[in-house]
This record gives sequence, structure tokens and C-alpha cells, in this order.
Amino acid sequence: MYKQYKTATASLFFSILFTTAYASGTLEESEISKVKRAELTNDKQRAMLSNAAGLLADYEIMAKKLVATIDDGEPSADAVKQQAETLITLSEDVINSARFRLPQCDEYLAKTLELKESLSTISHEVIEKDYHQDGALPKAPIECYHTKDLIVHPATVVVLTRDDPSLASSTKQSIAAEINEVLAHTEVVRQLVIY
Repeated sequence: MYKQYKTATASLFFSILFTTAYASGTLEESEISKVKRAELTNDKQRAMLSNAAGLLADYEIMAKKLVATIDDGEPSADAVKQQAETLITLSEDVINSARFRLPQCDEYLAKTLELKESLSTISHEVIEKDYHQDGALPKAPIECYHTKDLIVHPATVVVLTRDDPSLASSTKQSIAAEINEVLAHTEVVRQLVIY
């Protein structure tokens, strides 16, 4: 029991301490403050963003649990896939809130959401080219990139578990890297969409 706690604690510490090292295309606070955002004009909009804030916090908790699952010995592909699918579900409402709050990202994020429909057939190479590297996505400003990753990284985990259900060591490392990278984006998303 202590070993499991120690491993999970070390994993959580690692993910908190080093997540910014994994984020690519980060935005500085001064850049975030200049991003155009839709104003909140009614209680329905404020409630939508409040809900998205809670979902984003849940997302972070679930993502850290997924990393702990990977670090915790011999996880099953089904358990990892289920956790990644939960992250995808949580990301959808946050992304839809971002589509409202960052209207310049609407088309880009709408196209990103289409990824969910192809998870049973898309290859790892195609998800990398079309979604990580934006090959299938319309041009958009840098602020859109961070929110997109809320769905792209866990979708990649689903593809990795589908393609390697035995979860070889290299696959587990790739899964942990995917989730640690998306964790590095969540605070930027919070700053852009919620505040």
C-alpha cells in the first residue's frame, strides 16, 4: 500500500513540477491578457463558464489519475482507455465554452471535435499529422491551440491503447507524455476561457 501511495505521490509531484516543460507553444501572461474574448452578458453565459471551470478542474484530476495509473505497475489497456475517454467527454464542454469565449477559435475547435468520431479507425500517424500538427485544421491564432489539446492528447491515448493493448513500456511512456503535456495546457485554457 505504501509503495502504491509513494508511486502515485511521486507521479503527481512530477506532473505538477514538470508539466510546463512539456507544453509547446505556451503563451506568456502578457500575451494572454491581449487575447480577444467574448464578453459575458447574461447569467446563462456565466453559468456555462462556471460549469466549464468545474469540468476543467475535474479534467486535471482525472488526467493526474491516468498518469498515476500508468505509473502504477501493470495497468490494463481497457482501464487506461476508459480514463482517456472520460477526459475526452470532459473536454467537450470546455471546448464548446471556448468556442463561445474565443470566437476566433470557433471553426478550428469545431473541426477538432470531429476527431472523436474517428477514434476507432484513425491511425497514430494521422492523428499526429492532422491534429497535433494541425494538418486537417483551419488556420487559427495560437490561443486556440491550447484548448484543442484537451481532446487531442487523450484521443491519442485511445489510439495508442487500441494499437498496443499489451501496453509495452514504450507505449506507457508515450501515454504518460501525452497526458503530462495536456496538463501543461490546462492553466492556459483556464486563463483564456474562464477568467
